[in-house]
Amino acid sequence: MIRPLLTRLQSGPLWWGQCLLCRQDCHEAPLLCRHCRADLPVLDHYCPGCTRALPLAGVRCGHCQRRPPPWQRMQVVAPFAPPFSRLVHDLKYHGRLLNGRLLGQLLAERLAPPWPEAVLPVPLHWWRRLRRGHNQAEEIARGLQQTLPLKVDRRLLRRIRATPSQTHLSRAERRRNLTDAFVAGASRYRHVALLDDVITTGATMAELTRLLLARGVERVEVWAVCRTLEH
Repeated sequence: MIRPLLTRLQSGPLWWGQCLLCRQDCHEAPLLCRHCRADLPVLDHYCPGCTRALPLAGVRCGHCQRRPPPWQRMQVVAPFAPPFSRLVHDLKYHGRLLNGRLLGQLLAERLAPPWPEAVLPVPLHWWRRLRRGHNQAEEIARGLQQTLPLKVDRRLLRRIRATPSQTHLSRAERRRNLTDAFVAGASRYRHVALLDDVITTGATMAELTRLLLARGVERVEVWAVCRTLEH
């Protein structure tokens, strides 16, 4: 209980009027100055199924046409590269919660309707959350809500099994690692969006999507700040 409180007191609600990237004053544009904002990399044209870069917008890549993902649409902001990789890393491992607000706001600016009935942050196992002091997906959801009036449901999904980090696992190893790791409660939603910081292979989102579809959800979207496009 003490660590999460200290984390929030140190970096959550406080902001001293400096850009989170260059540390210059940015009172006219909270959290990110206009110069750093103009330099942010973004994905303009990508496959709505997997976010692979494409020359045209709104067209599905050949891979998604041959093997459609279980979700209906994926939306991201940028490739997992600086400065997004730095913002995500400092949010997850150094408790820079204001980074979550900024990342959520940047994601909200890139999203397109139709809007889901609820946004579901990818849950952490209770032990990892206790050690980290926060769930980075929930912090991003808070920033998202500052721009879009969307409902965030933090209770429908639970992670009941602690799993090793997936950072260095292959796609097949990630799937095995996630078996029986999550449970979903009874859902009254027909359209939801799963939310996370970074999509790598999509194994976590695929597992959660299948779980939600089995619970009666009809449409699942995947939202994330970044996508590791080399996969």
